[in-house]
Amino acid sequence: MEPHLKILHTVAETVSRTLDVEEILRTALEALTHVTGHEIASVHLLATDGMTLELRADRGLSPAMRKVNRRLTVGKGIIGGVAASGNTAVVHDVMGSPDLLRSAQGAVRRDRIRGFVCVPIHARGRTLGTLALGRQTASPFNEGEVALLEATAQQIAIALDNARLSSELVHAEKLSAVGELASGVAHEINNPLTTILGLAQLMLSRPDVPAPVRERIALIADEASRAATIVQNLLMFARHYPPERRPCSLADAVRRVVALKSYQLEQDKIHVTLELDESATVSADENQIQQVLLNLVQNAHQAMARQSGERTLRVRLRTRDRHVAIEVLDTGPGLAPHLLSRIFDPFFTTKGPGEGSGLGLSVSYGIVGQHGGRLYAENRPEGGAMFVLELPAEEQV
Repeated sequence: MEPHLKILHTVAETVSRTLDVEEILRTALEALTHVTGHEIASVHLLATDGMTLELRADRGLSPAMRKVNRRLTVGKGIIGGVAASGNTAVVHDVMGSPDLLRSAQGAVRRDRIRGFVCVPIHARGRTLGTLALGRQTASPFNEGEVALLEATAQQIAIALDNARLSSELVHAEKLSAVGELASGVAHEINNPLTTILGLAQLMLSRPDVPAPVRERIALIADEASRAATIVQNLLMFARHYPPERRPCSLADAVRRVVALKSYQLEQDKIHVTLELDESATVSADENQIQQVLLNLVQNAHQAMARQSGERTLRVRLRTRDRHVAIEVLDTGPGLAPHLLSRIFDPFFTTKGPGEGSGLGLSVSYGIVGQHGGRLYAENRPEGGAMFVLELPAEEQV
């Protein structure tokens, strides 16, 4: 088998037997560097913020080169430029390239990198990242080498797309199964809760109840009310109400939610900053979107309230291509990497006892999905977490 065909066969075989993206990336780079003899190879994938690239796999990068490549900005530098344009870049003299980032010049010079080629990784009309090769010789990359790199990038794109679809399918099946169970449990619990709460309130209305007894009855009523709220969340999670869509201003929705939480945020000394694009409108169920925003703000509030130091809640609203994004950023402890994939699972929570049912983010995830949008979370490089609510922008007539 021809060496170039062997690379594609090796990568395709790996794609067919596993959805482990990291293993596929390692296999692709090992095959490329082994057959082509190039000194370095790297794969960057687009981060969830859509504006940065993260180094996900590499071969032959020195510690200095790995450091400057760890996180890149889309549209800046050679690799960032490829991610932004979606076009292949072939550079025969890296040090002489006007697109070389100043921060990378020292590492490139020390590693004596001369030739460089970078191709985009495409799937379903979207750029998912980049695949790059570099070498220390001045001989130009030929058409066959560039074609090989593009074909390998296509195999990586297939793997990434398959992994995403599989993850979404598993999550949807999990939500559906738990939703059916939750609906049955909620209905069984709701009737006795209503009886307990009604009797407690009836007893509290009697003036002859002694103060010590009244305190205990009030505690019963409060706990029954809290349980009833959890049941309502269960029912909302289980039922799939079609959203009643109409044009609405997201800036107004953000302000209403922040105003609702303002007293509690002030009590916990949390500073709030808003960066709102007033022109951002969507066709959505305004009440449901406000519920999602309230869940996100409360989540950020509780994360920061548990720790000392800076407490800043930042809400940004901006337009991204044909979407509108609301970013809720906090200065809390962030999310453990192994929890990021579970944060929207039903009943999963990182909160302490009595702080929540673990349904708020799951309910929010379902609401956003019904609106044709997406909800995701990531850790901020400077610390804290960021939750992003992304919705299709309203089409202008």
